Amino acid sequence: MNHFDRLATAALTEETGMPATQRGTLARAHPVPLDHQSHSPASVSFLLGTGGDRRIWPDAITRRNRYGTRATPAEDEISFSSTTATNVSAEGFLAAGLELARLVDLASPSPVASDRWFADIRARIARALGCAGAHVILAASGTDAELLALCMIAGISGRPLTNVLVAPDETGNGVPKAAAGRHYSDLTALGSAVEAGAPLEGLPPDRIEVRMIAIRNETGEPRHQHEIDADVIAAVETDLRRQRDVLVHVLDTSKTGLPAVTREAARHVAALAPGRVHVVVDACQFRGSISRLRQDLADGFVVALTGSKFIAGPPFSGALLVPAALAEQFAARADIPAGLADYSAAQDWPAMLRQRMNFAFKSEFNLGLGLRWVAALTNLDGYAAIDESQHRLVKEQFVGRVRSRIDAVKGVFLHQDDDGDHLGSRAMVPLTIMNGAGSFASFEECQTIQVLMRGLDGGPICHVGQAVRLGSRSVLRVAASAAEVVDVSARMAAGQPLHQAFRPIDARLDIFFRKLSAVLHQFRGA
Repeated sequence: MNHFDRLATAALTEETGMPATQRGTLARAHPVPLDHQSHSPASVSFLLGTGGDRRIWPDAITRRNRYGTRATPAEDEISFSSTTATNVSAEGFLAAGLELARLVDLASPSPVASDRWFADIRARIARALGCAGAHVILAASGTDAELLALCMIAGISGRPLTNVLVAPDETGNGVPKAAAGRHYSDLTALGSAVEAGAPLEGLPPDRIEVRMIAIRNETGEPRHQHEIDADVIAAVETDLRRQRDVLVHVLDTSKTGLPAVTREAARHVAALAPGRVHVVVDACQFRGSISRLRQDLADGFVVALTGSKFIAGPPFSGALLVPAALAEQFAARADIPAGLADYSAAQDWPAMLRQRMNFAFKSEFNLGLGLRWVAALTNLDGYAAIDESQHRLVKEQFVGRVRSRIDAVKGVFLHQDDDGDHLGSRAMVPLTIMNGAGSFASFEECQTIQVLMRGLDGGPICHVGQAVRLGSRSVLRVAASAAEVVDVSARMAAGQPLHQAFRPIDARLDIFFRKLSAVLHQFRGA
């Protein structure tokens, strides 16, 4: 067996994050030998579903994961679900196949060539964002990025640590557990069986405290920004007096498009006790501006992002961007909790950090994660090359087009609490839905509607963002992605006026809302 055979075999066994029974099911569904065919379409699809937890394991029959998306292109499906997950694009799938082939070529002469392959991916992320000085650490998901950030700060702090988590209901479902340094599931992306809710090894349960700051009141109304800032500042001041270090979250964009904690407040608390208060910006939705994220890094903030929400890469591609000064501090003195090895592979880390860390990794690399980032970068590269004023134009136009179609669907509306200026910059519209009894559709009813939208009755398969609870009501979310911004901008650059450049999106929106109307009629008549 040559080196790549061993590499690929490891990727499909020890590194996949799947038990043997699940691997066997997928292998039967994809009967492609690894030797000499490792970049075949079936192998690429297989690997895009590995190195993550159960949420991205494809069903053996439907080939869809728990988000309802596929790891093969599905150009006939209509997707406005980038708040949750998206099918891999044809361009992204092709890029992943080509990079897998390149890895075969690189790996043949040298077992260390995978280091270069992953280094290239991290460098491309930094280059696209214009932050070449930052250190990029890959993470299987936004929730894993939360664990990673917590473990890093815990590693350089000698005190008990308070994690100030903002909007726990509008981030990832597992984030509150991860913020406490606890396993958020019973199986990690690297295949370790763990006890859900138990603390990570090396993080005693009494060391980490979580303070949760809400961005909505009990009835689901958004709180005023100054109230949120005041709560965060008070929490930091209190815990500093208690001789605790503090990690503060700035939520760049929530599940419904709301920002939380101003950058002014973040800079204020960081200055209260330099070296003891750290800030992580949750940009996992990636709906803010790239220039803002660059400024966050310049301010010394850690930035968490994913390539699988707005960027519209395959689900489970996260990253943590660490400012150079903090990375140096971390490399010099960090004592990382050993339990992080269940989530993070050696090649997820830059060589500068990895070589100076006294840390025992259990896994060398996560091939599926690398390939998902390759697919995501096909969108990120194009999006980052477009001027931010064009970003805003296309996003605002998309929101306006969604708004113009809502009234035509009976029992669907944009609630006044969700109708703010932030929608245009976030390219996201939360839809409030009424059920047949004239009440707000419940969370479970919204989930049912989402599943029905993926059925074949009433038109093509359509994807909408997962339901989110907001007090007494729940919303489904219609959103544009970086791919829409890139496509419209390319048509405009070719000379088409704005209204003409939007025609393909308008056509898909028309189909989407006709399908939604048909699904709601079916749902209410059931």
